[in-house]
Amino acid sequence: MTLDLKPEVAAALKTLAAAQGLSVEDYIEQMVEKELPRDAQDAADSDEGSGMVWEDGLYVYRTGRPLPVSVVDDAIRRVREERAQHILGEDS
Repeated sequence: MTLDLKPEVAAALKTLAAAQGLSVEDYIEQMVEKELPRDAQDAADSDEGSGMVWEDGLYVYRTGRPLPVSVVDDAIRRVREERAQHILGEDS
């Protein structure tokens, strides 16, 4: 397979690959493998419309729509409160 890339993109890929100790070809192959389903079963599952995809070691449910801002804000607030309680203790 041949990719036609802009020179600045090719240079950036070369830099990123070198930082990982890889050839550009190996670096691109790793990038592509991360985006592909783990196996044929994952591919079949995603074709069934479940919305579940394997991403960075976790199953993620994709709906194709962004979460409402309030849901994200509430989740961030709860995580910050839990972290503060963990760091400062339950009496804070």
